[in-house]
This record gives sequence, C-alpha cells and structure tokens, in this order.
Amino acid sequence: MPNTVLVLEDSKTQARIVSALFEKAGFKTDIVHDRFDAWHKLKTRRYFLILLDVFIGEDNTLDYINDYRALADTTPIAIMTAGQRERPLAASRALNEARRAEVEFLLPKPFDLNDVKQVCAETERIRRRKGPIQRVLVIDDDAHARIIYRNFLEEEGFYVAESASIEDALIRLEITRVDAIVSDIIMPGIGGMTGIKIISATWPDVPIIAITGYTKNTHHLEDALERGARYSLAKPFNKSQLMQLILKSLPSDGNTVMI
Repeated sequence: MPNTVLVLEDSKTQARIVSALFEKAGFKTDIVHDRFDAWHKLKTRRYFLILLDVFIGEDNTLDYINDYRALADTTPIAIMTAGQRERPLAASRALNEARRAEVEFLLPKPFDLNDVKQVCAETERIRRRKGPIQRVLVIDDDAHARIIYRNFLEEEGFYVAESASIEDALIRLEITRVDAIVSDIIMPGIGGMTGIKIISATWPDVPIIAITGYTKNTHHLEDALERGARYSLAKPFNKSQLMQLILKSLPSDGNTVMI
C-alpha cells in the first residue's frame, strides 16, 4: 500500500506545515503548487491520499474535481478549506460543497496532528474495504448506544461514522458521503428535532431513521417523521429491527449515494 500523500497547496509556507503534520503521522508527502503538476503526479504514481486546497491561484479546485477523480481512481480525496469549527452551521456550507464534489474528507483549516491522524486512520479503513462501501452515520449522545449500533452495522459490512451531536456531525472530518443516517432526537445542543431539518438540508435525499428512548410521549417520533425522517424506531431495539429499516432506506441497487 502506498504511504505517500499528494498535497496540492499554492502557499509554500502552508505546504511545509501540512507536510510536517503528515510526516509526524508517519507518511511521506509530494507537494505540488498547481493542478497541472498534480495531474502529472497522478498519472505517474499511486498515492495513499490526495489532499487538495480549494483555492489555487485563480483556480477553484472543485471545478476540476472530476479530473482529479478520474486520475485518482479509488484513492480517497480530501479537500482543505477555510474552517468554521466554532460555527457548525456555517461549516455545513463547506461540507455541502465537499459532498457535491464527491470527496471523502473535508479538512477545515487550521487543522492539527490529531485531525491528520484521524483522516489517515479513516483512509486506511476505506482502502481495506473491497467493492462499493455503504456508509451509515450514527448520531447519539449516548456513547454506549453508539458502540452497539456501530457493531450491528459493521457486522453487516457497513462503514460507520458516528457523532455525539448534530453540531459534531456537521464538522466531523470523515463525514462527507453517507447513504443513511440513524439519529437520536432527544439530545443536548441543537437537538435531534431541529437537527433533522438541518440534516435534511445538508444531506438532501439521504434517508434518516429517527430513534428515541422517550416513548411515553409518542409525538416525538411522529414529529420526527413530519420534520423529514423517513422512518422511526423506539429504543431499545435489536439488530434485526435496525437492519430492516436500514435496508429499506438504501437504494435497491445497493450502490453508495453520492451527494
């Protein structure tokens, strides 16, 4: 497996900083400063990850993303962009751009070594998988519940990303493409009810399965369906119940939804 990351960054200072972070994470880097050099590199060797800055001189990298994707083949692509970590709703706009470009990761600037390690670890997970990968995002503030749901889904071959809140889901580095979302609706912060509206705008056409343990008030699940969830499920539920709704939610051809 290649252990080199291709980095497209027109700022030499920024390129050195990014290169140093990946080297600390155990990877080599090839630095290029324009799209033509990047394309030449992609034609001559394989990379572990391709990291592209959005604005290169007068170019918007997303305008040429199809060219990068064709040359990259199955190599994951990450986009660097101006970050809005402290403003998750604003950050969702950048996330939407990355999704429409069909890239695997979004790296909001400034990012650090932990962010780089996270993306590299997720890249390794993706590269180990064979064939189309169906991706499920699990949002629940209960860490124990997330572990259970992750195990359910991974046992059936799904790639699982997880978040403890709606806010976290909007800025998670590895969440750019998903096929289905499982979200609790009673959570701190923005919360699941408002979150469903945000998710529907951020991930249009991606089915949401609303879950809750607050079943005494059945209107919670009914409200979730009215706000955009496709299905609802009361806790506790078993693997069979969850998988039934996941499989009903996914496209019949089983291919990953690109958004």
